[in-house]
Amino acid sequence: MKMRIAATKASFSAFRRCSARVSGISVTRKVTPCTLSNRAAGPQQLLIQQQTCRFLSSSQSNFPTNVTTSSDGITAIPIDFDIASRIEGKESQIVTIELQPNQVLRAESGAMMYMTEGVSMETSTGGGLSAGFKRMLTGQNLFISDYCYTGQAGTTGLVCLGTDFPSKILRLNVSEYGGKIVCQKGALLCASHTVDIEMEFTKKVSTGFFGGEGFILQALLGTGDVFVKAGGTLIRRDLKEGETLRISSGCLVAFTKDVSYDIQVMQGFKNVLFGGEGLFITTLTGPGTVWLQGMPPQRMVSEIARRVPSGGGIGLAVPMPGLGGSGGEGGEGGGENAP
Repeated sequence: MKMRIAATKASFSAFRRCSARVSGISVTRKVTPCTLSNRAAGPQQLLIQQQTCRFLSSSQSNFPTNVTTSSDGITAIPIDFDIASRIEGKESQIVTIELQPNQVLRAESGAMMYMTEGVSMETSTGGGLSAGFKRMLTGQNLFISDYCYTGQAGTTGLVCLGTDFPSKILRLNVSEYGGKIVCQKGALLCASHTVDIEMEFTKKVSTGFFGGEGFILQALLGTGDVFVKAGGTLIRRDLKEGETLRISSGCLVAFTKDVSYDIQVMQGFKNVLFGGEGLFITTLTGPGTVWLQGMPPQRMVSEIARRVPSGGGIGLAVPMPGLGGSGGEGGEGGGENAP
């Protein structure tokens, strides 16, 4: 009897060593469960050992082993965005993510269009106030939202996200580009929970003043996928070693970590005064990949502001004969002449 009690205690001790409880998910480590001592004194203890091994083996097959933990302690199963994500629309796109139980999607606060039943949202600073202020300096919000599906196994929930400006949505895998992608401020829409946002400082003071993106860019680090926003037409250029691409300020969306970001003086006096690009243009030197946008939000806002009347008043339009605006009179005349 004492031998059976001792064997049972050893079995449960081995089970506790093989299992761990992480954020409500039972995770079984990849160890051999049959590690009990073979110094059995009788057939009953050997029988208990075999039953325990079968129990531990079945426990390993029932619980996920591929959970990952973020830098702020969020533990979840990674999302397979090849299957779970769908980008819809043309000039103004949205993205829909399908979540399974114990999966977490991290998104910019205020970007949600809808979420189905069973999906819960939790808003936090994502690692404390310091992490929140760091995101603010990179153009994001102070708070970030985590979406998690809490339904039963075998079911899924949907989260749909939109942009704050008519934009294309670009999906990138951070691991495929060396674990780091540098973006313009406020480019991130959503990402895997294992992706972190860091500040990327420009290497030169002149680049910060005249590069069009300021002194701080947005660096996305870690593993997993990210979805970034780009205004207008989206262009990808692969640069060779030493190849330089000169772009207009504000057209930059993202570039890989090996690309050198700098500025260059615009050549030609007339180009500076009347070319519309200013005194400096941005230069990107390879090797690496660069993504550009055809309609930067700053440019569109500037064009709208330039066309807003600044003389005051309510600005009522008064139709003048021969100068247009007489469609109403023509319509009335047509009505009188109609049979």
